[in-house]
Amino acid sequence: MQPRQNVLLELLARPFWQLYLSLIVMDSALVFIGSVFLGGLQRMSDLYFWSTLILLIIAALPILFEIGTSAKIAGKAIKDGENVGSQLKDRKATFDLGARITYLFGLAGITTFILAILTLGIN
Repeated sequence: MQPRQNVLLELLARPFWQLYLSLIVMDSALVFIGSVFLGGLQRMSDLYFWSTLILLIIAALPILFEIGTSAKIAGKAIKDGENVGSQLKDRKATFDLGARITYLFGLAGITTFILAILTLGIN
């Protein structure tokens, strides 16, 4: 049996809706388990707010990395007198992967925020 390489790339090759639903189910399961252990179902809304914060931070990371990388590539290309556009086109696959991660975790963060609002009334 050969070792699996690029497990993240294989995982992200799934359809977007499947990744989104699995992320929401995992998040909701963690929130439910956490609320049971941290003081009952009243804590569910608080944990959804925390998971919203975490998901939105994860969504922002690929954007920050891409901005830094693009600026570095552009600066180096201008310094060397090369074409910036062609070098940025070479990174299109990486940019698309980062955008997919941003969309996935951003949408999940918005959904968990809505769930946090909806669970405010649980006593």
